[in-house]
This record gives sequence, C-alpha cells and structure tokens, in this order.
Amino acid sequence: MMRIRIAILTVALLTFGSGGGTARPVLAQGPAPVPAQSAGGGAPNKGAENAADLDADVRNYDYEQLAGALAGMPQSAERDYFAGVLANRAGDVDKSIELLNKVLPGLESTDPRRAAAGLASLADDYVKSDRYNDAIPAYERLLRKFVSQLDAIEKQTTEDDYRTARLLKNAPPQTISFGGEVDLPTHRNTLIGVIESNLTVNGVEQPWIVDTGANFSTVSASFAARLGVRVSKGSAQTQGVTGAENKLHVALLPELKLGGAVVHNVVLLVLDDESLDLQIGKTERYQINAVLGYPVLRALKRVTFTKDGHLLAGAGISSGGDGARLYMDKLTPLLECEAENRKVLFAFDTGAEQSMLSERYLRDFPEAFKGLAKEPFAMGGAGGVTTGTAYHLPEVDLGVGQARAVLHKVPVMPATGTDLDRTYGNLGRDLVDQYQSFTIDFENMRFFLGERLEGASK
Repeated sequence: MMRIRIAILTVALLTFGSGGGTARPVLAQGPAPVPAQSAGGGAPNKGAENAADLDADVRNYDYEQLAGALAGMPQSAERDYFAGVLANRAGDVDKSIELLNKVLPGLESTDPRRAAAGLASLADDYVKSDRYNDAIPAYERLLRKFVSQLDAIEKQTTEDDYRTARLLKNAPPQTISFGGEVDLPTHRNTLIGVIESNLTVNGVEQPWIVDTGANFSTVSASFAARLGVRVSKGSAQTQGVTGAENKLHVALLPELKLGGAVVHNVVLLVLDDESLDLQIGKTERYQINAVLGYPVLRALKRVTFTKDGHLLAGAGISSGGDGARLYMDKLTPLLECEAENRKVLFAFDTGAEQSMLSERYLRDFPEAFKGLAKEPFAMGGAGGVTTGTAYHLPEVDLGVGQARAVLHKVPVMPATGTDLDRTYGNLGRDLVDQYQSFTIDFENMRFFLGERLEGASK
C-alpha cells in the first residue's frame, strides 16, 4: 500500500561495486503477486471478468486490463468499487473519493478484504488532496477493523502513514499561483548524480534535489533550522529503499517561489541529518539537505527537464507526440513500459541515478537471466547502505510510448520489504539521459521522451 518512503528514497538510489553479469534466480521474499498480464503482463482484454480476476488485477497493477473489464460491466456497487480504486491509481482523486465513499459502508459489513483496499485508497485520495483531517479517520477505520486483511508490508506502511497524517492534522492545503513562466536552471550533482536546482527559500540559498520519487519534499533537521520553519514536536517514521526505518518530523513552508510560480503551504518531512547522510563508495559521504518532491511537481501540472539544464513547468508547456501512461502507487509515479511485448509498470524516480529491476521482473522474465552470474552489489538510501550480490542484465529494451530506450548493466535488487517489491523495478535517469528532454504531464497522466541524443544506444 502507501509508503511515505521519500521514495527511492528522496535520496537517490546509488549503486557501487562492479556490476556485470548475474546468475540463478533467487526465491522471492515477501508477498509475491500473482503472475501478471496486461499492464503487468499483456494478455488480451477478456471483457467483463469475474470478481476474483478483478481483485487480482488490482493486486498485480494490471490497470489496463481492469479498465477494459470495467467497460463491459453493468452498473453495480461492485463496478463502483473497482472504478473507484482505478480512479485512485489513474490520478482522478475526486472521482475516486465519490465512488469509494458510496460503496464503503456496504463493503465494511460484507467484504473485509475489499473494504481494506478501498479504505487504503480513500485515505490516499485524502492525502493527495491535502485533506489530512479526513485521511486520519480512514486510516483509523482501516487499522481498527481490517488490519487482519493487511500483509506485513501493508500494515507497516499504513501505520507509518497514519502517524504522519496525524502530524499534519489541521494543516492548510497546498496551493499554487502562476504569475509568469517557470524556467529553473538545473545542474547535475557530480558526486551523487542527482538533478538539482539552486533555490532561495526564506532567504537561504541551497541546491534542492528535484525528485519525482520523493513522496513529500524533505529537508534535514539542520537545514530546517536554517529555514526557520516550525518543526513538529511529535514524530512518525518512514522506510527507505534499504528497508531502514527513519524517524521524521513535519514542518510547513509558507511560500516556495519557483520562477514565476509560488507554491503555498508546502509540507516538509524533516529527517535527522544522519538519515540523509549518504555513504558514497567506501570512504566518501554526502549530506543531503533539501529535496523537492512529488506534491510540488504535481502542482506545476506539467514539468519538462531538458538535457541542457532547465526545468520548464506549467500547463502551457508542450509535450508533443504520444506518451506512455502514468499511474500512481499512492504518492509514487508508476510508468507503463513495454518489455518483451508485455506492458509492465515501474516506479519512476528522477532522484535515482541508475535503474534497478525487482525480483518480480526476475520471476516473470526468467529467460533473460539464463547463463548469468551474480556479482557484488550495494544500494544506498536514507538510513544506510545494503550490500550483497545481484544479477545485472546486460541490456533491457523498453518501449516508452512511441519511444524505445535501452538500459545497460541493470541490477536486480533483492526484495526490500517495501512497496517497491510489487512493481517491476525503479527507472532512474539512465532512462531519460538518452534524450534531449522528458516531460511528466500530471494533468493527463502521461510521460513523454523528447528527441534521442545523437549517439545514444538503440
């Protein structure tokens, strides 16, 4: 379910070690989704499926197949339930709230499994709408009445999210006003590879990592003190990609200027400096202080990152062409790509330098791993570094809308015990670095790649 995980983790996903080939598949750890089709697999649309099929579509992120099935269903409470869940995943929050509130009273007395999934989606809708006072009772109903329906990952994430929502009780909604164009200079941090923009906030100039994978904007405790924001006395926790739990507080930034746009009431997660202190290789360390996360980028409606160092934003930004579908896994964008003639979903994170595949990819595409051998591997995020061995696929060919991209030497991360295990992996900047630009259209839930760079792999 939802993870306020400062996604991969707000902090970039870093890999060290040699890379290269890989070997025998390892057994899955944690819940293994049912083998997916369509957006998890590519089977032809079967029309109206039975209830068990539709529940499997939800579990396995088969949203294209779910949409096709809904088109053939007669109007009913069951249809409203699945349409409400799909609207949540497709970014239509208002529709999702309307449909789920309509059907949940009946589900809570007749179908605890769907009631749990519906309440989790409803709570997420309220968080995305900055309606924390409405999210809190939805989480409470879920944890009080239906906790037995949650697996270990879902239980931990729901408890974390509930505690964080409580810290944001009575927080005003985030708003944005456009007084001119948004054209922010960006640069690549050469040490950790992330995209940054120098912003002056409350009179303090600081490079901010621009990270679509950060579920909320995030700052270190020492930087929060420099900003002069009021930090909550109460605390919650969030889990990084390494599985480490990190203590967090929250703060509210009254105003954030981004070129010609002003974002008001920006929620900041405040982590101890140590949680955002990255180990780079064997000896170097890097302190992350500020991360611009998904809610702010979503407010900009449409954002384009250019290879020559610009972040362009606003409804007037042209995307061009046919893009790939975007869905949401709570506050994490999911990008639909074609792999081996199947449509599958990956998390997408501009804070990650390198793409990584999950064990679900390994289970569903075993032929790609024949003859490979494991090699040393490490990944770092908030809370530390995890080391071990992993497969590395020499090449991964992906269709992204009308574009095609080839990723090289892509590691397969071990099960993390987080929501990321449920997708096919996480796509980082090695995907988009092959192109002149990329655009994320949050209004229409589409993703576009620009012109391919001369000399980029095909």
